[in-house]
Amino acid sequence: MKGFNIYPYMYYRLATWYFRFEKKGKISYGASILVSLSQALILTDILGFFFMEFYEQSERQIVMDKFKPFYVIFILAIAFLNDFKFKNKYDIYKENWGNQSKKEKNLYGLVIFILLIIPLIFIPIIVSVLDYSQ
Repeated sequence: MKGFNIYPYMYYRLATWYFRFEKKGKISYGASILVSLSQALILTDILGFFFMEFYEQSERQIVMDKFKPFYVIFILAIAFLNDFKFKNKYDIYKENWGNQSKKEKNLYGLVIFILLIIPLIFIPIIVSVLDYSQ
């Protein structure tokens, strides 16, 4: 597969799925949002591991209280950047990846599934980092 980049490919596959239900346009906002959500959750999981390893619960509360506004801005920035990055690119992605074999589609589909599901499995870590009651 030439020119493989996981997030544009993820957008392409998700947009292809969304276009079954949406009127086909040049961009699928649902696919763009899911890619952004995946990226934000992966980064949040990494930060969560870091905070749990190096900070006590009381210290996490102080850090997270100061960090929350920046985190919200960061998530919005990811969403807007992805929206800009993927805008009107579906046809280019379809040209690159539209002729995949069934084996390639299944393999890369599994990778996309993992990138969407694994970060959700680690949500208890995120909740623990944000939970100040302990």
